[in-house]
Amino acid sequence: MQRLLAGNDRLLANKTLHAQSLESIRQHAESQAPYAQVFGCADSRVPVEAIFDEDFGDVFVTRTAGNVLSEPTIGTIEYGVAALKTPLIVVLGHQNCGAVKAAVDAMKDPSKTPAGALGALVSALVPAAREVEDRGADIYSAALEAHIRKTVETLQTSPVVSSAVAAGTLRVVGASYDLATAKVTLYR
Repeated sequence: MQRLLAGNDRLLANKTLHAQSLESIRQHAESQAPYAQVFGCADSRVPVEAIFDEDFGDVFVTRTAGNVLSEPTIGTIEYGVAALKTPLIVVLGHQNCGAVKAAVDAMKDPSKTPAGALGALVSALVPAAREVEDRGADIYSAALEAHIRKTVETLQTSPVVSSAVAAGTLRVVGASYDLATAKVTLYR
């Protein structure tokens, strides 16, 4: 976690170490040995390697809109634990998440729930919005935090993840990325 946060600090100080280059891609073509996993939102404004100033092969990244888990997504994260032996999973949400906003709006007015698969994605976030519906103007940030915390808890129920946590070889944490400042804040 310290290494990831140090990378975020370098980004904030505009002193990044890892420029993306074709040479760097080629150096990592044969294998990977990521030291951490990040389960992030699919939002194009949340580029994980840039946020943490990491190079290709350093971080195993899984992304879905709104950090919504599915069986294949959990399987991807389990692969990182079982096969790649990553000692850290960071569930990284972000401020001003469109999926969280849609869930809060759908909680307030169910007719705003989109149809189809997008509706299923939004509906997966509605329980977090309901958990914090009394927060007033801060409901969006509160819903994000509630969802990220629940996602951490859900991942920790996976047999692969829970075994590694129990063995002391894995830590799972939640965090938020602020789009305006680029700062990552851990949920304690």
